[in-house]
Amino acid sequence: WVISLNLVLAGLRLGLKNRQVGEKWVFDDCSYLCKGLYIKDWQK
Repeated sequence: WVISLNLVLAGLRLGLKNRQVGEKWVFDDCSYLCKGLYIKDWQK
């Protein structure tokens, strides 16, 4: 969980540095991570 959050934060930092590419990439990455966490929670 903490590792995933760190990845998201790192992605957000990259997105701020390179907004045009970053924003879409960060959004896709976050939605992908959130879906993955959501699915994992359901499998418990």
